[in-house]
Amino acid sequence: MRFFYSTLAFSLCAVFCHAQGGTDDATFLKQARAKYDAPFKRNLQSFSCAVEFNWKQHFTEAVRVGDEGTDEEIAKLIQPIHNRVTVTRQNAAVSAGMTDDEVNKLPYKGMAEGLLEHAVQFSLNNWLDASNNAMLPPESTPVHVEPSTSGYKLEFKVQTFDVEMMFAHDMSLLREGAKGSVSDRRETDFHPGPQGFLLTSYRLGEDGNFRPGNQIILTYTYQNVGGFQLPEQVAINRESHHEVWHYKLTDCNVQAAK
Repeated sequence: MRFFYSTLAFSLCAVFCHAQGGTDDATFLKQARAKYDAPFKRNLQSFSCAVEFNWKQHFTEAVRVGDEGTDEEIAKLIQPIHNRVTVTRQNAAVSAGMTDDEVNKLPYKGMAEGLLEHAVQFSLNNWLDASNNAMLPPESTPVHVEPSTSGYKLEFKVQTFDVEMMFAHDMSLLREGAKGSVSDRRETDFHPGPQGFLLTSYRLGEDGNFRPGNQIILTYTYQNVGGFQLPEQVAINRESHHEVWHYKLTDCNVQAAK
């Protein structure tokens, strides 16, 4: 029992003593932001990759609605499409290299192709928040930081809303959302990379309602392209529709400022 209390006292000191050691709120935010890999905040301007996607595998992990096309149509007309995505600091855009007329001649006017493009753009646009270091408030934001059981709690205001962020002891973001709200929240996992923390998992509520069975779960693995850590394997799990999308980014090239 004495050992337990000693250990507890030591662990609490590790949290509270750090907070009392002269690190003010603004300094904490600056130090936290510096720990994240933000390639677009360095000299990355854009990157472009081919999108590899297996429709046959996809339909083993998703409910078939019926407006995607038959198995034969998917194999002959949809699977051969060569999609490529271009990502800038503003957004991700997918191109199949087809005219509108060519797309409209696909089964159901290209419904399957449109769903894939949306999945790729949605997942990469959410990844952009991390790659632009936009998940954390700007350095000039007035914040309040205090110790928590997980590590640190950071609070700030966005207009009239109170926002609360929870960090681990290493300053990796665990979750954020409206203070006191269970439904308005997002959860994240960050792992260390060569240039800082990399987003590996992002969980958000569909239509802003974060509850079991209504979450969209995005996961990312990484590849080194030109010295930048870029997504390689990406998965989108849409719980409400019982569907999972897996794609891989290959043949990537980057544009960087000198």
